Amino acid sequence: MSGALVPRAQSAHGSIDRIEVENFKSYKGAHTIGPFKKFTSVIGPNGSGKSNLMDAISFVLGVRSSQLRGTTFKDLIYTVDLADASESRRTARVTLAYVPEGEGEILFTRVIEASGATRFEVNNVRMTAEEYNERLKSYGILVKARNFLVYQGDIEAVAAKSPKELTTLIEQISGSDEYTERYAESERAKQRAED
Repeated sequence: MSGALVPRAQSAHGSIDRIEVENFKSYKGAHTIGPFKKFTSVIGPNGSGKSNLMDAISFVLGVRSSQLRGTTFKDLIYTVDLADASESRRTARVTLAYVPEGEGEILFTRVIEASGATRFEVNNVRMTAEEYNERLKSYGILVKARNFLVYQGDIEAVAAKSPKELTTLIEQISGSDEYTERYAESERAKQRAED
């Protein structure tokens, strides 16, 4: 038996209240998972869907399909079984209910169309991937740095990093990597002035 820990994404910015999934991976139909408490532990035997919950959270927070144990987004749609043989391949949807400190609930939604394309919504308003990521970033959720979940093996992977790799990781998480070019230009200007 193994388990996945799902912290209630606490930060200075807020917390996850619940996850709503529809036809995502092993979840046939619509399901609400939660509400999550300050600390929630998801346990069960191998094959019971723990990793699919982690994948649902990662998916709605903008992670690519290759990082979700699927080669394409179509692979993440619940596969039609024999009982549903008359239905065509359906769409999938994951909604994350996020409660920022001092604000009302915000619904982040990511949908996989039957074609395999994805779309993003915040409070049922369609957005581009860039706008969606900027909204997540405003709450300290960094898709590129994947600072929102700790997967099995992540701790060992961080511990095995070289000092340079650790510096790069810290720069991604802190957001300072966005200033790399500005810093390099300032360094060049300083060098020119000294010369």
